[in-house]
Amino acid sequence: MESKNFYNELDNIISTFPERSRMIVERRLGFNGVSDSLESIGQDLSVTRERVRQIESSCLYTINKSCGVVLAKRLKKLLNKRKNPLYMNDLEQEDEWLQGFLERTVFLGQLIEKLTNYHVFAINDNFVITQINRDQWTDLKAETLVALKEKEKERLSPAKVKQFLRHLASNQNAGELSQLLYDSIEEKLHYASPQGKGAKILCSVGRGLSNILTGLLVEATEPLHYTELAKRCSDVLGRHVEGYVHNSLKDLAYLYGRGIYGTLDHFPAINKKEILSATEKIITQGPPERQWSCSELLSKLKNKHKTNDLNKYTLNIILSESKKLKSVGRLMWIKKRKTGEVLRVDLQQTVTNVIRTAKHPIYTNDIKEFILKQRGLDEYFTILPTAEIARIKPNLWGLVERDFLLTKVERQQMIGSFLKFLEKRQQGLHISELKNILLKENISLPDVFTNYMAMSLAQTDSRLKVRRGQILGLATWKDGKRITIREAVEKVAEKLTVPMNMLELRSEVEKIVKHEVKQPLHRLLENANLIRDEQLNTWHKQAM
Repeated sequence: MESKNFYNELDNIISTFPERSRMIVERRLGFNGVSDSLESIGQDLSVTRERVRQIESSCLYTINKSCGVVLAKRLKKLLNKRKNPLYMNDLEQEDEWLQGFLERTVFLGQLIEKLTNYHVFAINDNFVITQINRDQWTDLKAETLVALKEKEKERLSPAKVKQFLRHLASNQNAGELSQLLYDSIEEKLHYASPQGKGAKILCSVGRGLSNILTGLLVEATEPLHYTELAKRCSDVLGRHVEGYVHNSLKDLAYLYGRGIYGTLDHFPAINKKEILSATEKIITQGPPERQWSCSELLSKLKNKHKTNDLNKYTLNIILSESKKLKSVGRLMWIKKRKTGEVLRVDLQQTVTNVIRTAKHPIYTNDIKEFILKQRGLDEYFTILPTAEIARIKPNLWGLVERDFLLTKVERQQMIGSFLKFLEKRQQGLHISELKNILLKENISLPDVFTNYMAMSLAQTDSRLKVRRGQILGLATWKDGKRITIREAVEKVAEKLTVPMNMLELRSEVEKIVKHEVKQPLHRLLENANLIRDEQLNTWHKQAM
């Protein structure tokens, strides 16, 4: 029969336990506000932690038989189709059967965790009862940000965003937490009114500089010079960011003039389809490898296609929608080849010939200059490592057989060592660790052989792949299975409670990535919303 009061029923049951059992269950369940570990209780009673666990398990079994099922039913009723969070502090008002725990919230929370399938954890300093655990809550927040990022183009209103979050939370049996879910990620949601008019829409998800710029671009009534965008961004952030804005804009917006950026909403009323068709005809009927500048194309378009709003920049935006043409940078276009990889293969072989003919390593710019003279092709092509060529150091290319100081057998041993180590460890290797791995495998290396050379040779084998952060891993992996410096900086910034100088911050980052960090961290720290105190030469969190 169901008892009238859960607390009194518990008190009656626990009072029947032997003194030691009662003491163990009260300490384990946090009767006095703190849940003690098996280890600490075992040491106090001079018994093993396993013995403590056995006694606790026996006591919980007795409690569960009497009122555990009732507790689960009560919570199920409270959570069924609920729209708001179920807070621990409100339980007595929600159900009189749960009265008596106002000063014993830790005790009740442990009972819920151990006797039912429900979970208790703090969100914004308030303990909630729900069907998901803390880790699932953390995953839900991360998955929600990813899902919203994918929906940026849908221009969702705040109400639609909340509706979408309710859907995601409900799918995880946590629909009542949807408002808390929204509150927990709201600082990463950027809304703006397109061209400053009408209702706000979700335009960007994240907390970096690019997210703020996206919102400013959406709200701008016309394309803006990057210096003006930098000023507005600096006003929002409360710090000077002009040095970083120009580079960020290249991936966010369309170029409408020299240093002027905007979105497609700023595009003038031009017959894009007609202009695109006419331009494609000019390029596709020309020489196969001919490069065309937008200025040249404008001169060839007939007068009927010309308007005051059509210039080399707006034409470049129009051509970006073409399936027949390919941009080679700097407002230059070529005809796409039907066999897209032929151009790359031809160029790669030419690069290899240039390096071989030079009879010594050669820099990227010199290679490009030679190819421009010999073939007249795009100077902005990318050189890729192959079985024959690789970088000896940044921008310096050499022949694998000639310039890397290792015999074919030694290179094979090196690749084999990396494969063996990665397959066993299942974690990526940072570039700084590569030589040490080879030395441990008793592979003889010249003194001048560098970690960079080892990484470059690894890139010549299709079974290996170098990912962001100079992390070497197996090509079959989805990522490098290693935290990057950027991710480490974000973790440090998130946990920062007191100002730190650069040396202290670098030390914390190195503890996380587990290797020496030589690269400058200033930009990464700023992107993680940290601010530098120029007088004290320390970094602190931006005031909210």
